[in-house]
Amino acid sequence: MERITVPKRDDWQARCEEDGFSIHSIDGLYWNEGYAFRFSGAEIDALDDATAELHAMCLDLVADVVQRGHYQDYGLSDEAIALAESSWRSHQPSLYGRFDLAYDGRSIKLLEYNADTPTGLLESSVIQWRWLTDLGLPDQFNSIHEKLIDGWRRLLFGHPSSLHFAASQCAGAEDWDTLHYLLDTALQAGCQRASSLNIEDIGEREGWLVDSRGEPIQALFKLYPFEWLAAECGDALASTPTRLLEPAWKLLLSTKAILPMLWRRHPGHPLLLESHFAGQMAAVAGQWAKKPLLSREGANVSRLEDGRQQSLSGSHHLDLYDESGYVLQRWVDLPVFDGLRACVGAWVVNDLPAGIGIREERSQVTGNGALFIPHFFE
Repeated sequence: MERITVPKRDDWQARCEEDGFSIHSIDGLYWNEGYAFRFSGAEIDALDDATAELHAMCLDLVADVVQRGHYQDYGLSDEAIALAESSWRSHQPSLYGRFDLAYDGRSIKLLEYNADTPTGLLESSVIQWRWLTDLGLPDQFNSIHEKLIDGWRRLLFGHPSSLHFAASQCAGAEDWDTLHYLLDTALQAGCQRASSLNIEDIGEREGWLVDSRGEPIQALFKLYPFEWLAAECGDALASTPTRLLEPAWKLLLSTKAILPMLWRRHPGHPLLLESHFAGQMAAVAGQWAKKPLLSREGANVSRLEDGRQQSLSGSHHLDLYDESGYVLQRWVDLPVFDGLRACVGAWVVNDLPAGIGIREERSQVTGNGALFIPHFFE
């Protein structure tokens, strides 16, 4: 694993925009043209195997939680628990998710799992694949596009052929680029009708969720945190025949509560970092990352060193995220290349490892300002 310079394409901005990637230069630079990570085939195999193993561990965790009814660590409402449990017992499939990994070419460690609303999908998929082919590079860990289409075909089989895609009207271009890309892959998979709307415009009529025209929503893909949706309209979700994607059981994985829960089930596992719920440790010696159970874009993350809390560059604080509680995760340094810390996002699509996207950041926490850098392997 090494970071190298590669030729810049003269028309790279136009190439990105042709594929619907509008944020290539957000905040001056996002897509880091001219650089790449080069991997060996053995390193890619290791990332593929780790992604598959982590996914299996997470599904096993959900199965155990539902079977035993042990939801006390989640802080979920009874309505949200009922939704999650019902969707798991009825075998509602998931489309995608992203594991964030610390990887230096040798050791792979899970940092967290973006199970419900991961972004960065378009650039990890068609954008870096086009970059690879334009430069004539040998290969890439990237079957995201094909697996998304296969996943939609599985989700649509025997179900309504009309899909609505929703995100918040306050969401940025990153969310909407991701949403429109997912809509396009659904159409390529054979969906007969698909449209997008603001999630704030969704209403309820005769038990159905309805769009801004009052038409029933047969199936809704929402790029919007499920815990927010459950808090805002839990009663409607409990009774509506509208099918929700991602399924509600992703509530049981889209929280950092899974970090200590996985550690309890697999203590000492080489892919995991020791993790505990804050307040459940007799002594806090050494270095730990303190993370809220529910947060996004690196918010409210700090470091404890022998019990002393330190702020971290790249993180910001929102009072909202204090309410969910915190976990402590054994500190691990991300590998540094040319002064930038690299975090590997490993995608699971249609229950299979599908590829990686790499973000790099000068700050200690990988936040919204991190750059995206493509990769290839030989």
